[in-house]
Amino acid sequence: MRKLYIYIIILALPILISAQIPGDSLSFVKSRYSSPMLSTNFEKQLQTFNLREQFVYGKQIEKLYLGINQTFFSTIIKSTAISVRDNAFFSLLGQYDFSNLFSFGSNLNYYIYADDKQLAINNSSILNSSAYIKYYPLKKISFTPFLGFSRNEQIGIIDTGPIYGMEALLDNYNFNEFNLFSEFKFQNEDIAPRKNLITSFKFNIDKTFENSYRNKLSGIYSEQRKDFYFETDSLTMSEFDIAKNIQSRTEQRYSIVDRLSVLTPVKGLVFNIDGSIDWRTIDRDTRYISISNVTTSTFDTEIEEFKMNLFSSLQYSSSNFNGIFRVIFSERQEKHKAKYIEDASEIIFEKREEQEKRKNNTSKQISLSGESGFYITSADRITLSLFHRKRIYDTPSELNNDDRDELLSMFGINYYKRMSPFFDLFSTLQGSINNTVYIFKERSANNNTLRVLKLITGGDLHLKSLSSKYSAEVSANYTVYDFEDLNPNLKSYSYRQLALKDSTTLKLFRTTYFRFLGYLKFSEQGDFQWDGFANNPVRYLDERYAEPTIEYRFKHLTFSFGLRYFSLYTYLFDEDAIKSIHTTYTSTAPLSAITYSISNSLYINIKGWYEFINTESNQNNELANLMIRIKWSI
Repeated sequence: MRKLYIYIIILALPILISAQIPGDSLSFVKSRYSSPMLSTNFEKQLQTFNLREQFVYGKQIEKLYLGINQTFFSTIIKSTAISVRDNAFFSLLGQYDFSNLFSFGSNLNYYIYADDKQLAINNSSILNSSAYIKYYPLKKISFTPFLGFSRNEQIGIIDTGPIYGMEALLDNYNFNEFNLFSEFKFQNEDIAPRKNLITSFKFNIDKTFENSYRNKLSGIYSEQRKDFYFETDSLTMSEFDIAKNIQSRTEQRYSIVDRLSVLTPVKGLVFNIDGSIDWRTIDRDTRYISISNVTTSTFDTEIEEFKMNLFSSLQYSSSNFNGIFRVIFSERQEKHKAKYIEDASEIIFEKREEQEKRKNNTSKQISLSGESGFYITSADRITLSLFHRKRIYDTPSELNNDDRDELLSMFGINYYKRMSPFFDLFSTLQGSINNTVYIFKERSANNNTLRVLKLITGGDLHLKSLSSKYSAEVSANYTVYDFEDLNPNLKSYSYRQLALKDSTTLKLFRTTYFRFLGYLKFSEQGDFQWDGFANNPVRYLDERYAEPTIEYRFKHLTFSFGLRYFSLYTYLFDEDAIKSIHTTYTSTAPLSAITYSISNSLYINIKGWYEFINTESNQNNELANLMIRIKWSI
């Protein structure tokens, strides 16, 4: 009887589906508050101020549970005018466990978005307050009906109304060696004249058969409807006696994924194969439409998207070798449709329909990749990576000539050598070729090939009182157009760079250290001819950065002070390839920082510097910069 009861509950969850949301997590679960922490990041660089703050805390006090989840993000940009954008979210959960079968609780969610830009929804807020009862018919299975009040503000208009629904959770339930997980959520926010609906269902079935292969089946159904106010024309306003029009956007999605892992008879050899199918529709519907003045933008639209992915890999591991080979095939189709309005002009509708058809596209992509690592000796290791991809992009409409084929090939070779217990040597060679070919002659002038080659070598020194990591990097990028001889506006070009980087820490005394961070970058841009491999330099950049500091460390506290230097010089070449300085920018700044850190529990860092800036026009500027980072795992 107990097994029959479990079967009924598992089968009932998908039957409960009726409509609405992609990816919204459940609101009435303690896991949203299960990682207590406090985090604050403040940065002021140049004329941009960023503040990020997050606070998560959950506490079980006998039968009472309290949880808080709050985030805040603000950006202020000072230029000719001041731009401000704020995002804030606050969630409060209280739950009392009456017994193993029932719990009662309440939940408060508040979201606010404010932007001083003149956008359609530049100011909005949502306040939802709900009471709920949680019922546990079996361990790890819960049903949560809820009822509450919603206050939704958008562009100065406040709508209120009831909010109600239900959540259900099957949390990693083990049944006949099947590991089952499922989420269901239905939420109706009836804030007349608008309505927001959410429904989502997710499931995951995982089983390992005889320790030889494992199968994992996942699925998602979701639908989300959101109603938005927007400005409308005076004719529609007078005809329907409205101040703002309403647009509904409904997104519906179906997805299923199957993953299979097989242990082969060969020791260390594993075969994996994944497959997924995803359907999605996005429907836009305008509430009030006047047919007295119909234009192409009057008609609503609908988007249909289909995606299919197939993935397989073969992985092998042994004591001195590990490698993996992957094959991925994917296909995507996107269709755009215009929705006809009764009694509207068919001629105008056909124009809008043609505009939407031009957006239709299909793409196919196949990629092959492999990675391997081999220990030549206990002190020598070499790794190799290869990647190749072909992509075909087609547009069915005759008015769209964006059809193209793309080929991308990449490789990487890394060598690591332990020269001694105190010094490691590394060297990396990377390269890629990306070829883009447009099918139709209208776009074929953009056909090009991008070749990139990069060599990095360096070392890592780690002594008792000295640690240093340095590298030298040489890279070259060549972009060559296929038909530049036929189009004088197209020019193949090259970009070459030498970068030297260093990071060094020297212990001067028992608690005093000298640290240095810095790099030099020398870059050259120029016109390029691939056939003769000839380069005509056009622009040269000289970029330098140095940050020497003295650090004093005492237990969990670190105090440092020093200097921050940055310079960027740009040069232009004349017809005789002689370069002359074009722009200069130098910044010199005293800096200081304080860091307090206790393992992974608490981290506080305050860093600031005051810049003295000089440019080629001899205009001296001064600028303060400050960064504050706090993270506390409560």
